[in-house]
Amino acid sequence: MTFSVLLASLLCYGSLIQCHKNEIVEDLLNVIFKLKNSKGHGGGQTSSPAFTATLSKDLTPPVNQIIIFDSVKTNVGGHYSSSTGVFTSPRNGLCMISATMRSTASKHLHCELWVNEAMKEKIFGTNLSTGTINAVLQLKTGDKVFIKKDHRSGEGIIGGDWSMFSGYFIV
Repeated sequence: MTFSVLLASLLCYGSLIQCHKNEIVEDLLNVIFKLKNSKGHGGGQTSSPAFTATLSKDLTPPVNQIIIFDSVKTNVGGHYSSSTGVFTSPRNGLCMISATMRSTASKHLHCELWVNEAMKEKIFGTNLSTGTINAVLQLKTGDKVFIKKDHRSGEGIIGGDWSMFSGYFIV
C-alpha cells in the first residue's frame, strides 16, 4: 500500500517535482528496502503469525496432558501443530493468546495456559459453563505455548468446536 501511494504521488505530481526527482527515487527505494527487510512486521497479510484451533470431540484428558485442539480454523505461518497442540513462536514479540474451554455436565474443569515450563494462567469451568482466558505474552523465538490439563482427574471438556485455542502477534 505504501508503495502504491508513493507511486501515485510521483505520477500525479511529477511535473512539480522534477528538481527533486533523484531524492524522491532514493526515498522510494529506501522505503521498498525497509519493507522487504522488515521480516514480517507490516509487510503483508501473511506477515503476522496467527492461529485458531478447536476441539472437535469431547475429551476426558489425563492429568498434566497438553490439550490437542485438532480442528484448525486458521494457521497463518503454520506455527500451530494440530498433532501436538503446541504453538511455537517464530519470532520475538507480544502475542495475544486466548482459550475457551467448556466443561461437561455436572463436572468441574481445570486447565492452564503454559509457555515452555511455566504456567501462566488458569482456566475454570463447571457444569456446561465455559472458562476463558485472554493473555498478552512476551514471547521469544522458539517458545512453546499450549493449554494443559491440571492435576485433577476425571474432568471433561466439550468438543464440537465449543472449546478453542487462539493466538496472534500484536507487535
